[in-house]
Amino acid sequence: MEDRFNKFVEWVGDRIDRGLEYEFDLDMFLKYLPFIKNKDMLERCIDEENEEGYSENWDNIEFVEGV
Repeated sequence: MEDRFNKFVEWVGDRIDRGLEYEFDLDMFLKYLPFIKNKDMLERCIDEENEEGYSENWDNIEFVEGV
């Protein structure tokens, strides 16, 4: 699940860079929420991406084991 999540983040970032999406939104990640342990970190990453244009905290998101 973590690999799929990382690819999704990269894909959305590319869409934003091309102007196809405006910004990251928590609703984009609804299907991943049941597998994320620290949802506050996801929210932080989204805020950083939208305010600063990048986040170095994506790797700090923790996922449920065995998924």
